[in-house]
Amino acid sequence: MASIIAEVEQIDDIYNLTSILLKNEEDSLEQLLKAACKIFKAELGVICLLKDDRYIVTSIYSQLPYVVDVIAIPRLDETFCYHAIKEGKILELPDIGNSKYNNLICCDVLKVKSYIGIPLKFDNKDVGTINFSSREVRSDGYSKKELDLLIYLNQWVSQYLNRNYYKETLQSQYEELEAKNRALEVLMEENNQLTQILVHDLKSPLSNIKMLSYLFQDFAQDADSEELISIFNKSLDYVFHLIDQMETLNNMETLSTSSYIEDLDLDEFVQANLKDFAKTAEAKSINFNYKFDGTKSIVKTDINFLKRILYNLISNALKFSPFQKQIYVTLSCTDTHFLIAIKDEGPGIGDGELSLLFQKFVKLHNRPTNSESSSGLGLFIVKELLKKIGGEITVESELGKGSTFKVHLPFAV
Repeated sequence: MASIIAEVEQIDDIYNLTSILLKNEEDSLEQLLKAACKIFKAELGVICLLKDDRYIVTSIYSQLPYVVDVIAIPRLDETFCYHAIKEGKILELPDIGNSKYNNLICCDVLKVKSYIGIPLKFDNKDVGTINFSSREVRSDGYSKKELDLLIYLNQWVSQYLNRNYYKETLQSQYEELEAKNRALEVLMEENNQLTQILVHDLKSPLSNIKMLSYLFQDFAQDADSEELISIFNKSLDYVFHLIDQMETLNNMETLSTSSYIEDLDLDEFVQANLKDFAKTAEAKSINFNYKFDGTKSIVKTDINFLKRILYNLISNALKFSPFQKQIYVTLSCTDTHFLIAIKDEGPGIGDGELSLLFQKFVKLHNRPTNSESSSGLGLFIVKELLKKIGGEITVESELGKGSTFKVHLPFAV
């Protein structure tokens, strides 16, 4: 009858241990050691790591009437755990006094007479042990069931420690990445501020130089002098164009569109922007052909962004159009948005280069036809600004037959 009761109690203990393993909670190790101590008839259960000549207690459960002070053990080779790892298998000492380890310092520190421990693995290396000790000699030794259970506990604890290690490592890497991201944001902000300062400081002396160049035109004595001054002014125009594009590019990430949104007549707005290019078009004998083909023309959008979008597209059409050609601009509307189409009679764009059109600093095979400036930023800026006001841009082009850029602009942002 007593043996039946003991067997039932043992089943209950194993069931309790199994439920702890299945729950896998934060304090699972402590609960595991407590439940396992009951099965192994032990008073002390320890999960430890041996690292850099140190004995590190990861988790402990003790019913000993005294405090276990592992610091009092001067060397790792004076511990049972060290020898379990060295042998690479279960170290079972049912009677420590009658074993070859009875002279280890840990015998005096722990004051135990039986010990069983198994190496824990991390990355397939033995790094510590899970072990159980008692002040009583195990005269009947350790049963096969206990040995099998210890092997299973070893696997579970090894996986638990590995999982926690990688979780902590990932958390550490995440925090490190977050810190780097914050540092990068600060660096980018400083870079933006520096660019703004440089752009602002460049404008003033360059404006003075440009004013002086116009004054020197009055002193030109011959055609060669006039040509040199003309080349100089074109170079200045290119620098101003590049500064303007860089300023727009630098501000795109920080400007808010909400403060500038207003109603405007898109028909009048497009015509006004075309007039701004009248002299440039006249210099190349290029005619603008504008047509409004819609039922309404009031749009609610950012006027500054839209002006920059049209400026870049119209100037591009002029730059890449040969002399004495036509540029067709059409404003129409669908059920959902306005459509501004700008068609030129330039050289067209090959299929291999169409995908590169809206990338930053990309210069294609085609070149401006009258040595105009080109930064490789214009179409990239157009695309990014349109994103900010809910629009998009598409292009149709064929070599030798020109290109048509279409701005799809919502009725309201």
